[in-house]
Amino acid sequence: MTLFGNRKQPGDASSPVRPPGAPAAAENPAALATGLLAGKNVLVTGAGQNIGRAIALEMARQGANLFFTDIESERVEALEKELAGRESVARGFLSDITKNEDIDALCGRLTDDGILIDVLVNNVGVQSGSDTLLDFSQSEWERTFSVNLFGPLRLTSNIVRNMRSAKIAGSVLFITSIHQWTVRTVPSYSASKSALGMVVKELALDLAPYGIRVNGIAPGWVAEDSRGEPVRHKYCPLHNTSISPRYIGRAAVYLSADYFSRQTTGTVLKVDGGLSLWNHCCEQKQAKPGQ
Repeated sequence: MTLFGNRKQPGDASSPVRPPGAPAAAENPAALATGLLAGKNVLVTGAGQNIGRAIALEMARQGANLFFTDIESERVEALEKELAGRESVARGFLSDITKNEDIDALCGRLTDDGILIDVLVNNVGVQSGSDTLLDFSQSEWERTFSVNLFGPLRLTSNIVRNMRSAKIAGSVLFITSIHQWTVRTVPSYSASKSALGMVVKELALDLAPYGIRVNGIAPGWVAEDSRGEPVRHKYCPLHNTSISPRYIGRAAVYLSADYFSRQTTGTVLKVDGGLSLWNHCCEQKQAKPGQ
């Protein structure tokens, strides 16, 4: 038994199949002119700031209708105003990913309004807790996993069921982290992101027969200063700076757009400026240039 029902095999009658000879939307070069996500309904969680906001803005620039959540009403209102004036729709929801009733209410409102989601971006996340397992706190671990894993899975389950019912060959994205592979010294965070990395693979296999793609993005350190410029970071070998959130947004567009990624699923794309490549050998090389 899988999270989304029994696993289908390629060729099952319930799988969405394009009629022979019919051109796939991904093969239409007009998409480059009209917007890579034109007409798509996109749902982004935790979109009020930083990575989530950047994803919403970049997808809106590509013609998507944006539906998004945040736990702060001021952020919801601010992003709605920022997205206003476009031909596409922009609508925010006050919602807490840790509350089942909020998730169910969100999905219920979308359904009641006849909104079918084409692209789901599970962005919301939290990084907190002890930097050592010696100070293990079960409540802290439960909170971290509720935000980073359990809530997104419940939302994904609801959205994907609607995709399947409507035969939408959609896309699901999870924002993971390079710390699904490398130590962060915040064990609850790293463990939750590592779990998400495997969720991407499991769901990709579950949902491939329905034409639904599942991928992830693993950012490095994402930060900007008060001027909107990246911050100096000597351990990022490429450009020696932090990652501007807009590059995570553009990676999300890439993985969501059929034009580029129709054949991509089960992939976690690393966007970290080379930060995860750094190790003690790099330190020695930097200390002794030319050797």
